[in-house]
Amino acid sequence: MTFRAAAMIALVTAGLAAAPLSSASAHGWHHGGHGGGLVLGAVAGVAALTAAVLTAPFAAAAAVAPPPPPAYYAPPPPPAYYAPPAYYAPPAPTYYAPAPAYYAPAPGYYYGR
Repeated sequence: MTFRAAAMIALVTAGLAAAPLSSASAHGWHHGGHGGGLVLGAVAGVAALTAAVLTAPFAAAAAVAPPPPPAYYAPPPPPAYYAPPAYYAPPAPTYYAPAPAYYAPAPGYYYGR
């Protein structure tokens, strides 16, 4: 790697590392406070670095460990093919005797007594 490429990588890395340290508000006054952005940014950077260092062995172990077996087994094979059920014809329709063509009047004792 040439000196120029290494310098560019170092410049970009330094710029990305310094980005969280700059304040996002216009004049350093946000909700009545000022100057806290630098301290909080430094604390957050130290916390992130600590977390990365502490979890690095676990990440390395997970990278070389074989993957775990699946949490479930494959579904069972489909059942064997069986013939469709036999066809059952619908029941025969029921026929009634035809109605008479003329209805006689009702007997007289139903009218008015």
